[in-house]
Amino acid sequence: MSYSADFISELTRAANEVDKLSTDEYRRLVERAVRMVREMRLETGTRPSRGNYVAMGGLEIAALMTEAAANNDEVEGVLLNLAGMIRALKIMVDGKIGVRKGD
Repeated sequence: MSYSADFISELTRAANEVDKLSTDEYRRLVERAVRMVREMRLETGTRPSRGNYVAMGGLEIAALMTEAAANNDEVEGVLLNLAGMIRALKIMVDGKIGVRKGD
């Protein structure tokens, strides 16, 4: 399994066991996920539209607010949203690699 697939699993597992997460663990997961999304966007050559910038910024703000409020449902939602973004970008990365091999 690739690193991104492993990390998607880690985010999903953390979301399902959110009551066991410390604030530091949550913060590290969010930081890693945001960094991975940015790197994968660079790798795919995807230039986020204004809406995507707003969505990513909104997700980062939601992550910070959730950390402060410690609401388990919101923590779960942030982690699952990040996992979904990484999953979508992984599909794009894998497709781009497949196209390159076919050329």
